[in-house]
Amino acid sequence: MKITESYLKKDIQQRFHLKIGDFYFFEHFAVVEYAEDVVVSLKSLSEMIVKSIQFYGLEKPYGLIVNKIHNYATIPTDAMKLEEKLPNLAFTAVVSYNLPSVINFDLENHFFKAINRQAFTTLEAAEHWILKMVKQDF
Repeated sequence: MKITESYLKKDIQQRFHLKIGDFYFFEHFAVVEYAEDVVVSLKSLSEMIVKSIQFYGLEKPYGLIVNKIHNYATIPTDAMKLEEKLPNLAFTAVVSYNLPSVINFDLENHFFKAINRQAFTTLEAAEHWILKMVKQDF
């Protein structure tokens, strides 16, 4: 389910439609819905990194929900570089709707060192976990 069709729609504070996908900023977390068949790399995320820093700064901890509504590819070795660029991105919840996405999540986890990541099957569960984790970090 897309964020704009979910219960979260009413709480969106900023929205960005970029070539790589749609980004939605909320008070304590961002949601990304990557576009179909894009390649997610540090370079392709550069505009999102700037917008995230403008919105959340570099101090306040926040989370990210990856809503996997499309298939896309990632460059997993860029994970550690992303952690350096966004040091306060502390938690990532990945909402997967099929088995291949879950398997991909497990592979990606080997490349993240600082960001606490969890997989979920619903937006509600992902949001609940992200809010719990972010509020503990304050």
